[in-house]
Amino acid sequence: MLKGRHKFEDEDEVYIPDLGEFSDDFNLHDRTPRSNAGIGLGWSALEQQIFDLLLINRFNTDSHDMLDEEVRAVTQLIETFDAHEIARVCGAAMLAVQLALVEEKNFGDEYKKYVEYIKKHPEDVEE
Repeated sequence: MLKGRHKFEDEDEVYIPDLGEFSDDFNLHDRTPRSNAGIGLGWSALEQQIFDLLLINRFNTDSHDMLDEEVRAVTQLIETFDAHEIARVCGAAMLAVQLALVEEKNFGDEYKKYVEYIKKHPEDVEE
C-alpha cells in the first residue's frame, strides 16, 4: 500500500476528499483522489485521476456498458491520434454537445450533410 493511503472500510467514507475539510496548511498538490481499487492496484496519482474522470459518475449506476465504451474510445484515440489531435477531437466533441443543446442539431447529421455537399461540390473540399 502507498504511504499515507489507507483502505476504506466504511462505505460512507467520501470517495474524493471533501475540500471543505482542509486547514490553512493544506496543499492541494499533495492531495490524491483515492479509491480502494486504486489502492489495491497500487495506482499512481496520475492513474487514479485518469480513471476518476471515467468512473466518478459510474460508481452508483449500472451503466458499466457505457464505461466499457468510454475505455474503448480512449484506447482508440491514443492508438490512432497524436496528443494535439486528441485534444482537437475532444474539443470538437464538447462543441458538438453545445451544438445539440443550443442549436438543436446533431453533429453526425451535420457531418453527413457536409459529406453529401462535398460529393456534389468537390471544388469546395477543404484540404
